[in-house]
Amino acid sequence: MTSYPEHHSLMARVAGWWRGQRQRRMAMDELESCGREVDGIARDVGVSAADLRRLAASTPGGADLLRQRMAGRRLDPETVARAEPDVMRDLQRVCALCGSKRECERDLAVDLHDPRWRAYCPNVQTLDALAEEAAEDRLRRVLDRRRRSSVA
Repeated sequence: MTSYPEHHSLMARVAGWWRGQRQRRMAMDELESCGREVDGIARDVGVSAADLRRLAASTPGGADLLRQRMAGRRLDPETVARAEPDVMRDLQRVCALCGSKRECERDLAVDLHDPRWRAYCPNVQTLDALAEEAAEDRLRRVLDRRRRSSVA
């Protein structure tokens, strides 16, 4: 016999899946109600109309995976968004359209730093470049502080 916590967990997962499906359907309906304006909306957002439709139909929570992956690389999404808004928008778009969300979610849950994600993540090169740039910035700040403290 299934225990209550296991049953509750299964029901919570089913309810979460159902909510996600409803959100996707509502987003698609809202987008389709825009008719010919979809092309203009897509242009304003910086994606193609086809990508905008795919984004509306994508599984909710992709942004959460990106935030976790960025945290594993010591990157702050808000800092990246302020400094490089186009790059952040592209990271979000690519993540939302990625077909490896389940694998990513599983890998993040098991070990944030396991390098397996590098084999399937379409954002790996961009995240590597941002992480390298952030590490250089951190090193520069440390060296500047040391230099200022030795001069004083």
